[in-house]
Amino acid sequence: MQKSKFVNLLTILATLLCFVSCEYDTVEFDEVVIPPDQEVSFSNDIVPIFTSNCTQCHDGGVNPDLRASNAYNSLVNGGYINTENPSDSEIYTKLLEGSHSTRASANEKQLILEWITRGANND
Repeated sequence: MQKSKFVNLLTILATLLCFVSCEYDTVEFDEVVIPPDQEVSFSNDIVPIFTSNCTQCHDGGVNPDLRASNAYNSLVNGGYINTENPSDSEIYTKLLEGSHSTRASANEKQLILEWITRGANND
């Protein structure tokens, strides 16, 4: 009986030791790189991101207005774009924080940043 309790206790301790000593690897995603020769088009690349992720709220009632016909003017004239320091652009920083951070994928966020970096042109 004593031997059985000892074996059970030893088994429990070994099991706990296994759980405590488990090491979990964290997965870090590689930064999405947009090749320099890849065109980043406002109308073809950026507007669809806003349409699928943002216009539920930013439909004219909440600034910036990100509907396709108004998005460019709303962003540029509203001060949401900073081509001097693209990563400080308000439209980009909003996508990185709070409830906005889950709206767009890493690739979509990178496309927006790349569009701003390349001068935030309207096409």
